[in-house]
Amino acid sequence: MDTTVLEPADATSTDQALRVLRTLAWPFVETPPSPALCGFLFTGQDTMRLYLAVERADGLIAADVQLTGALTALLAALPSLIGEEERWVTDASDPTVSTQST
Repeated sequence: MDTTVLEPADATSTDQALRVLRTLAWPFVETPPSPALCGFLFTGQDTMRLYLAVERADGLIAADVQLTGALTALLAALPSLIGEEERWVTDASDPTVSTQST
């Protein structure tokens, strides 16, 4: 097969999700990622909930993110956004977390 003549396929929502998860779980840095990614849940065709460990929280924090758009901006902003305690709310419908970043 001659790969130079193949047309690249459009990115799927699974491709986008895997890109987000890989970047959070294994970034190209020497120190471990902070916040640490502990899990995820697909919540829609274009959305997923990330479960993150934040030192100041008593348990995990969930952050709902879109998988399309400026993923680089999301990944760069995520640590500071979930660190803002005024954005935290309690989500009784999600027994996995005690706090959710809005």
